Order: sequence, then structure tokens, then C-alpha cells
Amino acid sequence: MKIIIIFIDLLMATVLFFVGRFFIKSRNTERSVLFLSGDYTGLNTEKICRVTGKRINTWAMLFCLGGIIDFIKLGAGIIIVSVFFIILLVFHLVDMTINRDKYRV
Repeated sequence: MKIIIIFIDLLMATVLFFVGRFFIKSRNTERSVLFLSGDYTGLNTEKICRVTGKRINTWAMLFCLGGIIDFIKLGAGIIIVSVFFIILLVFHLVDMTINRDKYRV
């Protein structure tokens, strides 16, 4: 059971890391932002991709930390990281909604 929980933490970290790298290194930023928001008219797509990619990479580091915590106390790491992940995801969504003018051209 311990291996499965640690594997889930590291799998989430790997997936989030590659998605974050995709957004940071994206050449077709309009398509990436269209994937995120559905509408990119008047937005600085490069800035949105860079900010979102960095945030997703931060989430990936959180899941790596969760894997380390799970070595010490089984199950505690994935619960703590999942709560922080949900909180950071809500903050990201609120930032992209309320501060939309910050990302305009």
C-alpha cells in the first residue's frame, strides 16, 4: 500500500511537471490559452502561458514533497498535498478571473 500511495504522488508530480513545461515552452500560445480559458481575445497569451506553467510546476513540486512525507507517515503526505493543491488551484482560478485585466495586451 505504501508503494502505491508514493507512486500516485510521484505520478501526479510527473504529469503536472510535463504539463507545466508544455505551457512554458509553448510556441502556439493562442491554442494553449484557448485550452485554458476558451477565449483569448485581447489577452497577452505569452504571459498567461508563462504564469500558468510556473504555477503548475509549483503544484508538481508539492506532490514531490507529498511523496517524501508519505515515506515518513503513510497517507499524510497525499492528504496534505491534495488540500494545498485544491487551495492553490482555487487561488489560480480566482486570479485568472478577477485580475483578467492584468493579462491584457
